[in-house]
Amino acid sequence: MSKLKTLAHQTSLHNRKGLPVMAKLKIVSLLVLGLVLHSQWSSAQQSNSPYSYLGIGEAVTEAGSVNYMMGGLGVANASGLYINNLNPALLARNRYTLFEMGVNTEVKGLQNFSKRSNTTRGTIGPISLALPVSSRWTMLLGLRPSTNVDYSTFSVNKLDLLGKDSTTIAYNGSGGLNKAVWSNGVRLNKNVYVGLETSYTFGVINNDITTQNYSDGQNYQIKLADRTNYSGLIFKLGGAWRPKISKEYFLNIAATADFSQTLKAKSLRQFRTLDASGITAINADTLTQTTGHITLPSTYRFGISLEKPGQLNVSLDYSMTKWTAFRNVEGNSEKLVDASTIAFGAEYIPDFEAISGYFNHVVYRVGASYTQSPYTVTGTAGAKDYNFSVGASFPMRTISYLNVAFVHGKRGTLATNGIEEVYSKIVVGFSLGDFSWFRKPKID
Repeated sequence: MSKLKTLAHQTSLHNRKGLPVMAKLKIVSLLVLGLVLHSQWSSAQQSNSPYSYLGIGEAVTEAGSVNYMMGGLGVANASGLYINNLNPALLARNRYTLFEMGVNTEVKGLQNFSKRSNTTRGTIGPISLALPVSSRWTMLLGLRPSTNVDYSTFSVNKLDLLGKDSTTIAYNGSGGLNKAVWSNGVRLNKNVYVGLETSYTFGVINNDITTQNYSDGQNYQIKLADRTNYSGLIFKLGGAWRPKISKEYFLNIAATADFSQTLKAKSLRQFRTLDASGITAINADTLTQTTGHITLPSTYRFGISLEKPGQLNVSLDYSMTKWTAFRNVEGNSEKLVDASTIAFGAEYIPDFEAISGYFNHVVYRVGASYTQSPYTVTGTAGAKDYNFSVGASFPMRTISYLNVAFVHGKRGTLATNGIEEVYSKIVVGFSLGDFSWFRKPKID
């Protein structure tokens, strides 16, 4: 029996027993740790993403560190060595408990027609815990970022030739949406998998405009503050078919669907007068309070992969999102355009069953993707995003890996979009698995 089959067999035996107390404590501890780190890191990030001004912010990929290595794909490829966050159906291939999280660091250069700037940003990626319920059913609990709003820009209007009298206008945005996820994947028969992801989406987005007039010795600032709270349930369906096409190879065909759904929105718009530092409020008047909902776009993903278990996987994904159907709380589309992505990737393991040789067990991956994004500053075509990626998963223990990915890409052009971005990302994560979580201690 191969090593892969042995692992799956051992796991199915452990999963027939209930969770011991120590296993439950480990699960709770890891989730709490993940929540704390997610909160602390997110609040400490520094960045400037002009496109996040649009809609509900810049969409954040659900991809984990392993997916990043392969151009962000993963609809049709899965393994018991890591968690698939993109297709809930393929969770059923996780036959033992896994905990995953990662740290993303991005260095980005931005340029418009007048200036260039560089920014650095650090975030926590998806936090996921996969728990096999039976030999056919695996459940996932997790926390994921969904959108990010983080922009800051200002303009100075000179009121005289010398520039002594001037007015400044600053535009600032912060916040974003997150998802608390509960997913289930079930194997219906030997080759067919189905899954459902239920996520509670929540978050706050702030959009502020601040002005200060220096021409009359004004020692205060005037701010128009717009704060919106969002919340609601979102559902995703997934399916996969895995026929065996030869003695050694499987073909994986899969798809997911996020249908158009709505979130509750509560918006508060205030007119504030602040001191010169912009910290202490002198007074604040509420202009409007709006309660309503926003309409999210539908997203459909399709994937196909050729797999030789324990050695090779070559994958292709395509996705499309109907952002033209998006509506904010006021019923406006914000001129977003439809988006699509095509990604290609491959992974290779030299010799998974080798008794010796550390690098025989390292998983090497490479990928590339092209995205037609929904964001446009000039009101014409959406910014095009090209990137390539490489990475590897390094074994740490029985079924645990340290995942390291590097991504380099470019989004938008000055001529078409008015903004050009060149970025590099380093993603470091881990997949932690352990049979002992489900073993009851034996006393001789």
